Amino acid sequence: MIVAGLGSRGREWARELGRDASFRLVGCVDVNDEALAWASSSGVPRDSCFKDLGAALRALECDAVVVATPAERHAADCEAALSYGRAVMVEKPFTTILADAVNLVRLAERRGVPLLVAQNYRYMRAFRTARRLILEGALGRVGAVVCQYYRVPHLMAPSLARAEHSALWGMGVHHLDALRYVLGRNVERVAAESFTQPWGELPRGGSLRALLTFEGGARAFYSATYESSGHEYFEGGQEFYARFVGERATLHVFHRWLVLCERGRWPRIVRRGARAETEERTLLRQLSAALSSGAEPEVSGRDNLQTMAVAEACLKSADTGAWVSPQELLKASDGI
Repeated sequence: MIVAGLGSRGREWARELGRDASFRLVGCVDVNDEALAWASSSGVPRDSCFKDLGAALRALECDAVVVATPAERHAADCEAALSYGRAVMVEKPFTTILADAVNLVRLAERRGVPLLVAQNYRYMRAFRTARRLILEGALGRVGAVVCQYYRVPHLMAPSLARAEHSALWGMGVHHLDALRYVLGRNVERVAAESFTQPWGELPRGGSLRALLTFEGGARAFYSATYESSGHEYFEGGQEFYARFVGERATLHVFHRWLVLCERGRWPRIVRRGARAETEERTLLRQLSAALSSGAEPEVSGRDNLQTMAVAEACLKSADTGAWVSPQELLKASDGI
C-alpha cells in the first residue's frame, strides 16, 4: 500500500496498516516536508517518501493506494492510481463534483481494479445497530428521520476551512451516506440550504439543512453546523442526535446511546455490542476481499455515486431554491 496525503486521516491509515499483518506500507506521498519526516520516523524508508504520487507509482511496487489528500485533489490522485492499474481507497468525499466521480468509476471498471470510498461512519456501532433493528422490523416501516449534528468553531484542516460548503463536505457526506445505509434506500428528492451565520468566519456553507425523500416515501430532516456554541466542554464540542420514527416504534440515537421506544412499552436502552474491529479495519477487509477474490465492496465507488448525487443535489438546491432529484442527476451524468 501507498498512502497519499499525511494529514490526520492519512496518518490514521498509515498507523492502521502498520497494525495489520495483511498489509504493508511501502511508501508515502505528501507535499509537506514535515509530514514526510513523520513518515520516515514511523518506519517508512526515506527513499520511499515522495512529494508526487505519480513519482511514487513509477518507483514503487504496490497493490493499492489510500488517497487521503485534500478533497480538491481526490479526482486527480484517484485517476493517477487507477491509470497505473492500482486499487484505490479514497477518503470521503469521493470527489466534490459528481461527474468526476462517475468518470473515476468508469475508469476503475475499465481497468478491472477495485475503487472504494472510505465512508466509515456507516460502520460505527450506533449506525450498525440502528440498521439491524430496522432490518429486523423492530420499528416497522420507517416514515420519518431527524438527524442533527452540532460542532463548535474549531481548528479545521486548512483545505476544509477555506472550502465553501464545509458542513456538507466535512460531515454531511458522512451522515447522508450513513442514512442511506441504515435505511437501505436511496434518496429521490432533496431541498437544501447551505449558509453561514452572520457572525460566522467560514466561507459560505458552514451550516447546512436539508429535506430528503427516500425511496418508499420516508422523509428526513438533516442539519449540520460548524457554528454552534455553548457546549465546548461537552463531548469535545460535538453533539449528535438522530430519531428514526417507525409505525411500531421510535429509535433515538444520542451519541453512543440508543433508546428504543416501542408502542405500549417502557423505553429501553439498546446496547451496541462490542467493537470487534475499527471501522478502518472493516474497510480494509473489503479492499482485501476485492483484491483477492473480486468481491464487490459495500463501499464501492459505484455505490458511493448515490451519496455523491445527494451531495450535488444539496448544492444545486441551495443555489436554486428548488427540489432536486439525485436520480435525475445520475441519469444526466450516465452514472447508473
